Amino acid sequence: MALNLKPNELVRRIHNSWTRSYCEYKSIYERHEAGRQPRKVRGEVYPEWRRPWIQRDGEWTSKLSIFVEKNPSMNILTSMQHLPNLTFKDVSDWWKRMKVVQEIQNQKYLPERVTSLGSNLAAVHFFSYRQAAVRLKDSKNWIANDPDTLEKLPDTYKDGYFVEAIDCTNFHHGGIRFEGVQNLNGLNFLKWLSLRNNKYIDVWCIDRIAGQNGRSIEYLDISGCNLCVGGVFALARMSALKFLVITDPGDNVELQAALSMLEEEKPKLLIKTVAPEITNEQK
Repeated sequence: MALNLKPNELVRRIHNSWTRSYCEYKSIYERHEAGRQPRKVRGEVYPEWRRPWIQRDGEWTSKLSIFVEKNPSMNILTSMQHLPNLTFKDVSDWWKRMKVVQEIQNQKYLPERVTSLGSNLAAVHFFSYRQAAVRLKDSKNWIANDPDTLEKLPDTYKDGYFVEAIDCTNFHHGGIRFEGVQNLNGLNFLKWLSLRNNKYIDVWCIDRIAGQNGRSIEYLDISGCNLCVGGVFALARMSALKFLVITDPGDNVELQAALSMLEEEKPKLLIKTVAPEITNEQK
């Protein structure tokens, strides 16, 4: 049966049925407060006789129902298998893995934050709240993790905030990760970037930076990072790069050859090598 709808009305209905509104998003706390909502199929409530018995009215449930409603995850099964022989090291390793997962989630790019603040001001919030320093265009002062300064930052979009330099030397929890690098996206005035001693910076991070900010960054410090041949090839894509700081490659012949090719391709690029720093773990 054909629909007697105008083209604009048809497009609007299709768009509403296939898109998701940010206003419909609810946190886990809001969903818990609202309780279990009745399942609907094509606008009608799901028939009672088709529900799992554990979800039907009048049935007795307990905390063990988690194993009935859905299959437990592999992490739960693995933990239950090792429960008799559980050691402190197992708990410590699990806690470390959870901290990594938490930090990855903490550094992810949030479109809602950029929509509310704009790319530049969102970057100021992201980096300054994580012990990095940010300097704006036509300014000599650095915005760091200072309570008085952070309180004055606008919480909505405000014109005039153009990020020109970012220093991630003291970025918390060991440095910025691949997920956090995406927060550099949209910074068209970024010319100076220091990632010194950020242990998670590797070829994938450098390649993302080259794709996002290769046309604006003129100074890049990646000393103490995991630089490889692939990372050097990614640096070659940065058309605006004029000054590069790296750790001395030492006896790595492949890396030396790649750097020589980079200097040949970019004769105006100045490459400075620094001696590797001795960390507390190496002592």
